[in-house]
Amino acid sequence: MVHRKNEGSDVSNLLDALARQGLNEAGGEIPEGIPEPRKASLVVYGGNARPTSTVPRRGPSAGDQVDALWHQEAERLEIFDRDREFLLFATYPGSLARGWIRVKDSNGTRTPSRIAAATGHSDFIAVSLDGKSLCAVSYEEYEIWIVTHSFQDARPETVEPTPERKSSDTGENRP
Repeated sequence: MVHRKNEGSDVSNLLDALARQGLNEAGGEIPEGIPEPRKASLVVYGGNARPTSTVPRRGPSAGDQVDALWHQEAERLEIFDRDREFLLFATYPGSLARGWIRVKDSNGTRTPSRIAAATGHSDFIAVSLDGKSLCAVSYEEYEIWIVTHSFQDARPETVEPTPERKSSDTGENRP
């Protein structure tokens, strides 16, 4: 992978812009078992992607509708933890190398509009800290899509499988 000289400043500039919008980088690690950004991107932008909701791009209140629909879905999917933290993947130079940004939303409203104001474009992917739920915004040719997805096996099970159960890693058959 080719690294750009100013990649660090791109990240720093993005974090500063997000902070000005009330989306501060949260302390703490990115939890283990979180789907990789490429996998999440395929859910949103891949050929099989389907929106949960759509908004016409040309509508006078398109931004307000996107904000309301995204928050409705984000709340349903529990994207935010109790401290209003979530994982953000926003496209910027070096974003795939950086990966997820753990952010805390101190405002709690109009999150898509504030992310767009910080990044300069409206597409982004949000994932819950447990890695099980995704809620994204994707700008298509004539519509804005709210895309949701549930990663059923995002986190490793804490219970050891019994010998009769199939291990998804080994490919063994179940009895």
